[in-house]
Amino acid sequence: MAAVSFDPSDQRRCRNLLTWFERGAEPGATLLVDDWKLCADSDPGLADAVRWITATARGVRVIVTARSLGDLPARVPLHVEVLDFLALHGLRRFSKALVWRGRWWKVPIGVDGSGQPVVVELTHFADGKWRTGSHLSVTAPDAFRSLVLGLMTTHSPKVFHSVFIDAHDTDTFAGLDQAPHVQAHHRNAIADPGPLAEALLAESERRLELVGNTWTIFDHRSLGQVLPQLLICVNGFADLAATELGNALTTIARDVGRSGMQLLLDAPHELTNLRIDDCTTPANLDQHADELPRLMHQPEPPPDFFTLHDMPKFDPAHAWRTRPAKLRYRTAVGVDEHGQPVEIDVKAGLAEDGMGPHGEVVAPPERRADALKALILGLMLRHSPDEFQVVLIDFHGTGVFAGLEHAPHVQPHDLMDDLERRISMLVDGNAPPRLLVCVDGVHGLTEAKPGFLTTLQTLTEVGRTYGQHLLLSDTTSVRDLPRLHTTYRLELTEQGWERRIGRSVESFALPTDLASVVRSLPVAMYAATS
Repeated sequence: MAAVSFDPSDQRRCRNLLTWFERGAEPGATLLVDDWKLCADSDPGLADAVRWITATARGVRVIVTARSLGDLPARVPLHVEVLDFLALHGLRRFSKALVWRGRWWKVPIGVDGSGQPVVVELTHFADGKWRTGSHLSVTAPDAFRSLVLGLMTTHSPKVFHSVFIDAHDTDTFAGLDQAPHVQAHHRNAIADPGPLAEALLAESERRLELVGNTWTIFDHRSLGQVLPQLLICVNGFADLAATELGNALTTIARDVGRSGMQLLLDAPHELTNLRIDDCTTPANLDQHADELPRLMHQPEPPPDFFTLHDMPKFDPAHAWRTRPAKLRYRTAVGVDEHGQPVEIDVKAGLAEDGMGPHGEVVAPPERRADALKALILGLMLRHSPDEFQVVLIDFHGTGVFAGLEHAPHVQPHDLMDDLERRISMLVDGNAPPRLLVCVDGVHGLTEAKPGFLTTLQTLTEVGRTYGQHLLLSDTTSVRDLPRLHTTYRLELTEQGWERRIGRSVESFALPTDLASVVRSLPVAMYAATS
């Protein structure tokens, strides 16, 4: 037998080879298609040819390689083997900034006997409307480990934490317990389950108190409260079910919708509403279970401005396109310790599912310009001057907004006249552009001009209704000024920058190149509108 290979771009030679297979190749011949997506993109007829060969050729093997399960050809009967754990999740390499973007919906863990992906649904709609968490049982040890490691690989510790409970002292969680998601690893829990049961019930009560009357924990998160899922992973549950720990888990399971505490058991039980059958897990699962959790602890540098915003460069046609209502007036200001964007949404909280309408930046004069520019530039980047405008007021003349004034979004406004104009527009059925009023040195300004304090108080009270938002900055918070209320705050502390929304506090790092971006981006925006 002679092995023949052709570059996929050489379509004539490839076609001759495929024709040979289609007309009946020698028994024992093997057609190997390496990197299916690359080859199929070069030859649109490849899928039909391979389907014909697998259906008609006798004694011929067809082997297809792919970088992820989603790349495999449709309607071709293949025996699928997943060789790489990362490929199962559509990844080539692990980077916290790139891969920890999963939402708490689903995760693949392997393939079934027919080669179809086995995907675990982490949530369900309990009443057809409100999403709630699912309690899971996975009886196969490899599938159990693949599920836990898959969650850790695709979900930030900001999204979920886990507690490992082993009835005995086994190696079920070996390697996995090194991940930053793991709050505790309880070995030989059967010896003294009482204290652990009490601790889990106390955590459930804490979470229920924090969420309050919100319908579900998922809706609570959207309002800016950071409360990660807590996945309680239990090995040897059959031995623990009749203990006080088993009773505690039963109690906890009833409040999954609000507490965010879900169960992952290694045995079927009436508590679990989703049973996961055995499947074939990736060949290198144990290798990654040892390597990835340790890799998750390694720090990664903050991104530059355009990387933070998932944009290679400023292109007005792309950057200023209409966004879904939920994403409008929302922007990232930096990244957290896990490399994930930390965002501000200036829309009103309950009325528009945002974090605003008004916010503040608290930092020394020489440092608050950084956070102000990150927030204002981010909003300008995603919104055209027709839908978002800015007023800049620098009371002390420190140049805190230097560079931003060149953007077309920055326009002069008499704030009270603007309010009257907005009221008239809304009466006529027209939506005015959002206006962000940025005031630096607000304490000094309101002391020197008491009348301006009255204007700010008016905007605080009615701005949410008419699309006027305040961004107030100074060395200290505006909480001591009467009738000025803010709902989010960017504050520089001894530990670094923090975003505060209610009781939620998140640390973040600013983009690395703000100084250069603020010199070039506003000018580019002005050129795009002139």
